[in-house]
Amino acid sequence: MSKAAICVGLVALLAVGAQAQAADILPPAPSLDSPALRGRFGSESGAYLRADSGFGQLRARSAASTFTSPLPGFAFERIQLGHAPMLGLGAGYQFNEFVRADVTGEYRGSASYNTRASYMAAGNCGASRCDDAYRSAFRSAALMGNLYGQIGSWFDVTPFVGLGLGLARTSVAPLSLAASDDHGAGQAPGATQIRPAFALMAGGAWDLSSTVKIEAGYRYLSLGSARSGAMACATTAGPCAGQVQKISLASHELRIGLRYGLASGTFLP
Repeated sequence: MSKAAICVGLVALLAVGAQAQAADILPPAPSLDSPALRGRFGSESGAYLRADSGFGQLRARSAASTFTSPLPGFAFERIQLGHAPMLGLGAGYQFNEFVRADVTGEYRGSASYNTRASYMAAGNCGASRCDDAYRSAFRSAALMGNLYGQIGSWFDVTPFVGLGLGLARTSVAPLSLAASDDHGAGQAPGATQIRPAFALMAGGAWDLSSTVKIEAGYRYLSLGSARSGAMACATTAGPCAGQVQKISLASHELRIGLRYGLASGTFLP
């Protein structure tokens, strides 16, 4: 046998041994059919109950006042809205692993409203603009119908997106005015409005058992507009008399909740 043939044989034996040793050391490559890689699709279906809690930060999408007409240059310089806790209950149905829907009722606690407005009133505030400060608060309740889409479970998390439509009832607490010009101070009574509402949602759910899921997510909720009562002022002849403010509200919310399947194995994949 030639030296070349002997060398080739030794190289081949070394290669086979190296492959065998590597197979013993390295873990097997993950299968493309692994649930963690492709998602887990079950046969979820059935009715469920839900309970939610969380908090939302109110935002003013727009603001207007009847002061705009009698007072030249009237403008909201600052609008500050607080955050409020929320609680909700609902019932729904899981049609399959992709689609579910529910109806929810919820209550949102008091969120503060502090705003400052300025305008021109010749002679009343010297050479500067007049500066008025307002204080109030908002409470709201909403009845919503919600539709969700989801695509499988990934690393034990089932992501979802959702759309909600319904009605929001928003109450405005009495609105107080502290003014810098000669019409002094004023107060407007509280008022309540019912307006269409819509919501956009996204989040994830985790199985706690075959019938219980915990859910966490973000929701944008448009509450529609809220309107104050008509202002009564210290000086009835001033332009303050009869002022009404209108605020279009939205809430940015973080929520956590539980879903309980009424049928045994409702959420069992």
